[in-house]
Amino acid sequence: MMASEGAASILPQRYTREPYLTGVRIRWAALVLGSLGWGYPQDSLDPRRRLHPYDLARKREGWVIVGYPTAGYDPLRSIGAAIVGSIAYNGQRTSPTFTYQPYKHYLFLQAGGYLKGSQYVRWVYDAPWLGERPYRLTLRTQYRHEPQGQFWGLGSRYLSQRLPAPLFRYEKALQVPFLGSDGHWYTRLGQYHFELRQWQGWVIGERIACRGLLRLLGGLRALHEEVFSLAGRSYELHAPNGQKVSARQGPTLLDSAAGGLVPTLAGVRVRPGPSTRFFVGGAVVWDARDFEISPNAGWCAEIAHEVSLGTLPTHKTFLGVRAYHTLYRSPSEKIQLVSAVNGLLAFTYGRQVFFTDLYYANRWSEGRSFAILTGPTSVRAFRENRFVTPAAYLFQVELRSRVAEVRLLRQHFTGGPILFWDAASGSDRLGLPRHGVQGGGVGLRLLWNMTTVLRADAAYGAEGWQLHFTTGHTF
Repeated sequence: MMASEGAASILPQRYTREPYLTGVRIRWAALVLGSLGWGYPQDSLDPRRRLHPYDLARKREGWVIVGYPTAGYDPLRSIGAAIVGSIAYNGQRTSPTFTYQPYKHYLFLQAGGYLKGSQYVRWVYDAPWLGERPYRLTLRTQYRHEPQGQFWGLGSRYLSQRLPAPLFRYEKALQVPFLGSDGHWYTRLGQYHFELRQWQGWVIGERIACRGLLRLLGGLRALHEEVFSLAGRSYELHAPNGQKVSARQGPTLLDSAAGGLVPTLAGVRVRPGPSTRFFVGGAVVWDARDFEISPNAGWCAEIAHEVSLGTLPTHKTFLGVRAYHTLYRSPSEKIQLVSAVNGLLAFTYGRQVFFTDLYYANRWSEGRSFAILTGPTSVRAFRENRFVTPAAYLFQVELRSRVAEVRLLRQHFTGGPILFWDAASGSDRLGLPRHGVQGGGVGLRLLWNMTTVLRADAAYGAEGWQLHFTTGHTF
């Protein structure tokens, strides 16, 4: 009793009269300071963020260096090849965050191209828990030359339209040259295409709180694009009689939209030429996944918004929820079945939106852009950007299996087949959509050295089969 009185006597008089409230205030202050402090002792992080023992046992200490050539396939760009290199520093097992993070520092470089002319270079640096403190830094730059840019029209009206033939047959028919009234050969090969050169960079800073579950992000995204029409370009093609001729592309659908000959969306700027935009954005993320690269359990919710700098700004809002649950794990833990669900909403709006800003959503928690309605990370049964709307809604389900584990030349692989189903819809404004697209399929998913995901997906939808061979997870 005397000890209690002695402790209370050093406090201001108003606190000695409210011992219960004093205790509450002290506990609340300790909770806040503990969650927002400079560092986290290992036992203070939320156990939901801890790696599963199977993954933790296979996480290597120190440096993990990977370099390899890879091949890929995309229904839009054909066969491709790339060089991929990564350097990860995982630290020592005695580190307070070793059991909670996939790495301490990660540097990734990829350069490649496709047979149809697409080229890209990507560079990523990621450092979670800088200096064992609750701060994260992500830097990302990318150059992309895309001669296969898609423009099939903007808006929800196109979601209900179907082609008169399967997509590959329809495009094959467009390639057939025909004689114009002036006696020259013409083609519609590039009717729904344009050429794009793009430079994009991200700088994202992050504050981690609430025992590692809450992530507060902010940063800058810089974007420079050059859009070129394919009108007037010549192609060497075979005429109906088998003769090889030089055929010229006439005005494309992009040219018609830029000239006001086909309907577009109010407030959307459709035109060839250069455009430079700077976006300031941020996000609030609740991340309760056990393994960020390839989760076995937990969920992640993200609310993000970005706005371009200028007198007529463009706004991009993103809301997403991902959830993971282990359905089965064998006694040896080498065989596993995980269910993964992803749902999101992306909305782009403004008084003067450049049309390519409608093509992609931006996930600030990962510092990357992805095709929101159709493509290798959304509805895989359709080509990338086959449909484009200002407001997009996406829902995905995957059953991911792990049935094999291979160690070869100091490299580690785990993975197995997957089943998936994707569905998306869009609208010109926020509201209930009326039309959508969907498709399902099977694939193969591999986790390489606990840092890189390799995917091969075959999806079937209303426009036939689509194959995707690429790196990086879907969600």
